[in-house]
Amino acid sequence: MDTKEITRELQAWIDQMQKSGKHVDLNVINAHLSEMMSRRNAAPRQDFHGFSPEQMHIMLDLPFSERSPVKIRKLNDEEMMRIPLMRQVIHFMEILSKGEVKLTAQGYIPPKIVGELYGMGSHSWLSDSYKQHLESNTEEIQVLRVILKECGLIKTRLGKMSLTAKGKKMLQDHNALMKDVILFLMTSYNVAWLDAYDDDRAGNIGRLYSLWLLHHYGDQWRDTGYYASDYEKAFPTLDASKGYPCRVFERLFRLIGICEINDTQEWAGKGWGDKTRKTDVLELMFSFEEPQG
Repeated sequence: MDTKEITRELQAWIDQMQKSGKHVDLNVINAHLSEMMSRRNAAPRQDFHGFSPEQMHIMLDLPFSERSPVKIRKLNDEEMMRIPLMRQVIHFMEILSKGEVKLTAQGYIPPKIVGELYGMGSHSWLSDSYKQHLESNTEEIQVLRVILKECGLIKTRLGKMSLTAKGKKMLQDHNALMKDVILFLMTSYNVAWLDAYDDDRAGNIGRLYSLWLLHHYGDQWRDTGYYASDYEKAFPTLDASKGYPCRVFERLFRLIGICEINDTQEWAGKGWGDKTRKTDVLELMFSFEEPQG
């Protein structure tokens, strides 16, 4: 927000009030300034695609709340199983609900279970060219473990993994479980965890806005740089050219199953891996409001 512009507007109002012979004290000035700020915060902004600063604040600080332009839908079990990430989460938690799982000597999830989980997820054609059975070699399963641990759903003791009391309870309500997992991924998970870029902010800020951009533009294949450009307009202090496309689309959105990336064999030599589009799962999981501006 341009503080100089606000100061000029406020001073012009004060000058006009004084010319009209009206008394202007500090209380009157503060009341008018508050009115000015409320009006500005509610006004649509072109660099936010017509969302107001207030709506952006809600997406940043009150994600998926009643006032948020992006919300999580309630799904039945059949719909839930269409989400690659939730298939993995529920399957692994159901295994753990039957008893503790003994980890490998190195502390990893057993290869048989890793293979099962990998087969249920959303992953690249390149990684499908060889079998994924080792957690240490499979980023997707490493992230799955982080999600379950940080959400307080699993625990590890004496080389064995099991469900927590919270995990047992959440397994009985798949919608509550999905909300917990998605809220963590969209607000707390560090998508820069596995890369070497200096600035870890791009992609970690405004993830609901990135979701909306995918909803808005994702009907056709688009270069991921297209999204990075729009994201940078909303967050001009961030360098979206470094890390954002990989972190948001490859590492987060495809993990969930809400986008696909053009890294199949048919795209060889045609901008391989640079384009993305949404899957049907996006609109299944989330509802979106269009900005008023």
